[in-house]
Amino acid sequence: MPDSTAVAEVRGLSHQELQTALRAAIQDAEGSLALLLIDIADLPTLQARLGFEVSAALLQRLSERFALALSERGTVLRFGDARFCVLVRSIRNRGHAILAAEKLARAAEEAMTDAAVTIAPEINIGIALYPLQAADAESLLRKAQLAAAAVHKRAARLQVFDESCTEQVLTPWELGDAFAAALRSGDLQVHYQPKLRIADGRAMGVEALMRWIRDGQPVATPDVFVPLAEEAGLIQDMTWYALSNSLQQAAARKDLGVAVNITAGMLHHRDFVEMIRSAVTTWNVRSGGLTLEITEGALIVDFEQATARLARLRDFDVRISIDDFGTGYSSLSYFKKIPADELKIDKSFVMGMRSDEADQRLVETIISLAHQFRLTVVAEGVEDQPTMDLLARMGCDYAQGHLIAPALDAEQLEIWLRGNSGHL
Repeated sequence: MPDSTAVAEVRGLSHQELQTALRAAIQDAEGSLALLLIDIADLPTLQARLGFEVSAALLQRLSERFALALSERGTVLRFGDARFCVLVRSIRNRGHAILAAEKLARAAEEAMTDAAVTIAPEINIGIALYPLQAADAESLLRKAQLAAAAVHKRAARLQVFDESCTEQVLTPWELGDAFAAALRSGDLQVHYQPKLRIADGRAMGVEALMRWIRDGQPVATPDVFVPLAEEAGLIQDMTWYALSNSLQQAAARKDLGVAVNITAGMLHHRDFVEMIRSAVTTWNVRSGGLTLEITEGALIVDFEQATARLARLRDFDVRISIDDFGTGYSSLSYFKKIPADELKIDKSFVMGMRSDEADQRLVETIISLAHQFRLTVVAEGVEDQPTMDLLARMGCDYAQGHLIAPALDAEQLEIWLRGNSGHL
């Protein structure tokens, strides 16, 4: 093991050089050791604030502080621009490794204070143990990297490797790759849930709902794969897939409108308006034949930009629906400025209103408020006839839910429409 008072020069080691150093450390360990991978978050910002020369001096000071904190038991190596690879001998267990990591975190804070860094960057530490968790240098570094990546996801300061790190860090990547393949293979499907006009029981439209199905079984639910699409930069592809499939389905039925959900990421995407214009033109969508469902939360990310874009879409005769109303945080001052045609009451209120008087009053108030703003109202989550009857007495315009139909694939929807003749 190298002398603990020596630290690697400010130049970070290459991966190959680090592997060589790790193999030598394991060979000389004569027992257990821990690899602590220390990340300095957002180094470019720190360099911009302090300048490269001062930043380099700070990194050297951190190396020296880490070496002093561990005394004869540790060796400090630089790895890349903003990582330290610290090897600590005679680490007996997980708790022992955490104590060493806490000591290094305090040393980092002291170095930042000495350098008069008033807004210190985050210091994250991933830990892996030899030979308990890894038998060779490559595996030891890999598991420390997974632990460090898990720290970022968990908003923690340090993490000792365990299998949950692998699941948390790698599973989204694997799912993201699989989702990209599903877009190409047809495993991603568009299903449709009918929307009924309560006054006469006529099916007036459908909501397009994405489903990821392989060999007849769901792979993941939308609350899992939609954020994955956003993170992987696939949200534009997914939205176009939903638009093109659903508008093609609706083209054969000129009286049946289709609603497509739009995420916050897509609403604020630079190509959003052009995408919708292209879809309307490509599929020759009739006036009011396409509705875009957008949540309150998506609107308030950048309210001025969002409302300007929605106003442009209405120039193409696209309808705008405020989805999951009642679960967001927008005030009435926002509400009156939204260029919308429709409001959808969140199913949590609809499903609870027969047993909860507060939910019932809230639903009734939302319907009355929406009508005062000349908005039509859709109640989601209608599961039984008494709920439908209550909504009818309240003056609700449309209903959607399992009482009417679940989400159906294209073939099932055609059968349902023929069987109900557009009515219930």
